[in-house]
Amino acid sequence: MIGATGLLLGIALAMYRRVEPDKRRSYRSMFISTVLAVFLTGVTEPLEFMFMFCALPLYLLYAVLQGCAFAMAGIIPLRLHSFGNLEFLTRIPMSVKAGLTGDILNFAVCVALFFAVGYGCAYFMIGKFRFATPGRLGNYTDDAADSGASQPGGKAAAPEGGQADRIIGLLGGRENIVLVDACMTRLRVTVHDINKVAELAEWKTEGAMGLIKKDQGIQAIYGPKADVLKSDINDILQG
Repeated sequence: MIGATGLLLGIALAMYRRVEPDKRRSYRSMFISTVLAVFLTGVTEPLEFMFMFCALPLYLLYAVLQGCAFAMAGIIPLRLHSFGNLEFLTRIPMSVKAGLTGDILNFAVCVALFFAVGYGCAYFMIGKFRFATPGRLGNYTDDAADSGASQPGGKAAAPEGGQADRIIGLLGGRENIVLVDACMTRLRVTVHDINKVAELAEWKTEGAMGLIKKDQGIQAIYGPKADVLKSDINDILQG
């Protein structure tokens, strides 16, 4: 909980502050919704997947700091337990009645401390080592998020010549694609001929952080934007 409420939210703020200024407004809602999900439920993966593949050294440091956050329970009184702050807040009256007011204060101090450490480390490392965290250095959710055309019914159309179109080319063209899917951080595609799929160097020019080929399937690692790319590619294939 210290890691989810303090450390990780500090890293999230640093990533948002490092978003390119002209794109910050477009990314605001994504960061706010993800932070709220982590803050309320204590499930850390939505934020972790935003930087673990594109900023591995930062993730390794985060893992060490998360271990330090766990260790705090053995250093100072922290006799509290919850899954997310929504549950934590509802348990405060019970905790106070049990005489754990000091533990609640200790928790608040730890959260503030780890928030500051997480923010400071992440802000420095992202800038110093030029990590392509969301919204900077080519790691964008949509090439034309602000200028894409709209289809009838208000649905945004994937732009011609945009990233989704170029990925279709890397996959060997429309006729080579059988199925397009995604899971968390990976774009998963089944193709007819794996030999027609481009190699990793070409995928990296389109923002992929890794590529796995096996049998008739490929997995391109794109981080949280994988699901967006899946939708854009399917829109083009069905258009």
